[in-house]
Amino acid sequence: MNKVFSYFRNALFLLGLSFVLNIISWLIIALQIRPSSEILPLHYNVFYGVDVSGNGYYLYFVPFTGLVIIIANYIFYRYAIRKEAFAARTSVAVGLVAQLFILIAILFLKSVII
Repeated sequence: MNKVFSYFRNALFLLGLSFVLNIISWLIIALQIRPSSEILPLHYNVFYGVDVSGNGYYLYFVPFTGLVIIIANYIFYRYAIRKEAFAARTSVAVGLVAQLFILIAILFLKSVII
């Protein structure tokens, strides 16, 4: 069991896992939702339901934001690993959590759209 947890200590493994989750998000949008220029819900709120609608192509901004987070975390990791290793590894872990939230948001939007 300790060997499994040792993978999660490796920052490059976490970055790779974040990248895989981002690819899954792109694939869910492209293959299952298939956005077009028609109006689709872009944001769903538990209290109000769908509160933001727009062109379906705007759905691609969600995983694109995740990709920007991955790139920013990698740049910060490379810069900060020698100065503050804890902050560098924490930013990578937070990036993985952000990718999980993005994937969950896309799955919920998929259930609303389809």
